[in-house]
Amino acid sequence: MILLNTYEVTNIKYDTDDEEIDLPKLLNIEVPSGLDEEETDEYVSDKISEETGFCHKGFSMRRL
Repeated sequence: MILLNTYEVTNIKYDTDDEEIDLPKLLNIEVPSGLDEEETDEYVSDKISEETGFCHKGFSMRRL
């Protein structure tokens, strides 16, 4: 069984080419435990794009 850590992701700066699109301002993303900080950032980054369909230019997160 894989253990998961939940991260609250906020301040997502979506890359929408200046289009007005209603995108989530907060996401809770489950991340497999055992990843280092860089791997966690990359995992969350990929999940933001997968869940919203948009790339981004940065975000903030904290472990819950």
